[in-house]
Amino acid sequence: MKASLARVALPLMLGAALAGPVVAQQGAAPAPAAAEAASGTEPSAAILELRRRFLDPGFMALAFHNMDGIFATQAVENGQRSHALPRAERPLDFTYDVDGRPIPAEDVLERTFTNALMIVRDGKVVYERYRNFTDERTRFTSMSMSKSITSILIGIAVDQGAIRSIDDQITTYVPELKGTPYDGVTIRDALEMKTGVDRSDGDQLKAGSEGAARREQILVRNALPAVDEAFMIRRKAEPGKTFDYSTLNVTILGWVLEKATGQPITAFTSRHLWQPMGAEAPAYWMADGPGAKGRPLTGMGYNATMRDYARIGMMMLDQGRANGRQVVSRKWVSETTGGPHPAIAPGASRGYQFLWWTVPGMPAYMADGLAGQYIYIDPPTRTVIVKLSYVPLTSRQTGEETSAFFRAACAWAARQGR
Repeated sequence: MKASLARVALPLMLGAALAGPVVAQQGAAPAPAAAEAASGTEPSAAILELRRRFLDPGFMALAFHNMDGIFATQAVENGQRSHALPRAERPLDFTYDVDGRPIPAEDVLERTFTNALMIVRDGKVVYERYRNFTDERTRFTSMSMSKSITSILIGIAVDQGAIRSIDDQITTYVPELKGTPYDGVTIRDALEMKTGVDRSDGDQLKAGSEGAARREQILVRNALPAVDEAFMIRRKAEPGKTFDYSTLNVTILGWVLEKATGQPITAFTSRHLWQPMGAEAPAYWMADGPGAKGRPLTGMGYNATMRDYARIGMMMLDQGRANGRQVVSRKWVSETTGGPHPAIAPGASRGYQFLWWTVPGMPAYMADGLAGQYIYIDPPTRTVIVKLSYVPLTSRQTGEETSAFFRAACAWAARQGR
């Protein structure tokens, strides 16, 4: 077994934190799995500290592509036939605007804390860049892009008839949730973040809060299953009425998937998404415990190569079709991405549908994860952009600048096909 992250990656991360930005390198080997997670033994003090601090600014650039060295994981196997990604690479010879100033496109890498960036136009890779000890083999965390992947899995389960209707109540499939705030909540409510449960993601990061205490027990120590949070909270609103973003909703949808399909989530992901889609490399779900004890963290725990994230975007762009087959139905993709989807609140710049972010009045949509993880899809220009980042939670927000880059990049990519 390879050395645990406690002996290898912790010194690297501490060194990175002290030394500042990490220089770009290529050819890094895949991260080792944490020995504690693999064996099922109690995590070491070093691993526990990494789990608490993986969002610290000095650690994120490395932690975000070494999650299998920090957390328990479950493998998602790819198949023998991958979906080809032909190449037509070009330099990023365009600018994008920030506060009326033109910014050279390449500057987005440093300005917005980018680990890796890929642009695919009409199925061809026109740009691919890796930084900070990453390469084409690196498996990057997706954070909340995992929610969009879970949405695809729900769609596949609906297509197969395992889930009869997204208007079914969650307790139809998970009767264990009767008497909890999820009693009376439909699958659609969870897909639209309108469950009415009193559980905020922001509370998880507030020191001394109830949410932070639960995070310590679930994510750090693996002392409680993630789904147990549903039994510890209250309802604050009527289901189906008000948008209120919560990762727990998607954790519960993962439980629905398991119960409805009768399959472990990793097996279902592999058999019905990863292999049919034509992924070129194995992926993995972070889990809330080692071995059979753990359940995949369907709201924030998927890790894959950048090229395979691009394949997800291409599949969505092609109405659920990839690698010569229909992976998820056109109907599901249309309901997910077709408009109009109103803003999540008055004055908000984005909408939300079936765990994907939409842009009111525009055809573009995206999977979006904490700290700058994106799969951005622009149907008019047939462009998919994958951006994998490490934006410090305490830094200036880079979302508006990233959006400006995406718009300019799509226009540039479209010109390459003329």
